[in-house]
Amino acid sequence: MDYNQMLDQLRSGELNQFIVTSEEFPDFYTVWRDYPYQNAVKGTAERGGIITYTAKSDEAS
Repeated sequence: MDYNQMLDQLRSGELNQFIVTSEEFPDFYTVWRDYPYQNAVKGTAERGGIITYTAKSDEAS
């Protein structure tokens, strides 16, 4: 998966959300740690190691 592209699509509004499983997280994190717009994206952890990423709303920024 191209996580950088998915993060950019979240930020631009092309995607509403995407889900990362615990198995995918190490690969995702290598992209996330260098992503320059981390403050524009919010991750919500759920049971079972699932994280749902969404764009932060403008009101929250």
